[in-house]
Amino acid sequence: MIEEIKLSILVTLLIFGAMFLGGISIRLMFLILNKNSLYLQILCGGLLTGMFAFEILPEAFSHFHVIGIFTGISIGILIMLMMEVFLHNNSYLHTKNQDTIYLLLIALIFHSIPSGVTFGLSLQSGQMINYGLLAAFILHHFPEGMIIMASITYIKEKNKFFTILCFTLSIVLGVNIFMGLNIRVDSIKWNTLMMGMTIGTMGYVTFYELLWKKSKSLQKGKVAFIVLLGIVGIHYLLRFLPSHQ
Repeated sequence: MIEEIKLSILVTLLIFGAMFLGGISIRLMFLILNKNSLYLQILCGGLLTGMFAFEILPEAFSHFHVIGIFTGISIGILIMLMMEVFLHNNSYLHTKNQDTIYLLLIALIFHSIPSGVTFGLSLQSGQMINYGLLAAFILHHFPEGMIIMASITYIKEKNKFFTILCFTLSIVLGVNIFMGLNIRVDSIKWNTLMMGMTIGTMGYVTFYELLWKKSKSLQKGKVAFIVLLGIVGIHYLLRFLPSHQ
């Protein structure tokens, strides 16, 4: 038990570091776009679209049953709709822009459940750690840091808020890894449902909250270019990262 706790904490810290570096890279690479924070949120949508096209959807439909995936998608969208109603009715949490951040965080948390538990299960054999697999798993959270930073540029204390979000998401991932290390939750139905919920929640944030709602007042040509930039950027980033499948 102690070894599992130590390993979960170590991976949590490394994931936090990868996300933090991803956020710094966005600040450095796209500093010029800070003049209009909406364009950085569109970039966030492009990055998420690239993750859908090159990682999430291929993994989902090659490893899981289609019916279970679509069931999970329906549940995920329903959760997002309920959360949006809750946020709009809560004057303390709801502002013009911050509701998108909360929804994005929820989507990333759902994404962390199947990936964290599955990674924990892969380490249950009790053999020596596969450091290649560990490095791949950690580095694949670099884009998530980019996505989080790109979506919060309008917040005054963005660095503090970014750190809190990354820390929260890292802790959730660490808990899921610990569960995977200690609990037999390798049900294919459970994993299928959670992957579907990941697609539903992240799809809602990507295509409705970011690409649809945020682009209404922007020039469509610039929007298309920035979305394409995000997609291409994620494509080449994932190509250079080691595979953890």
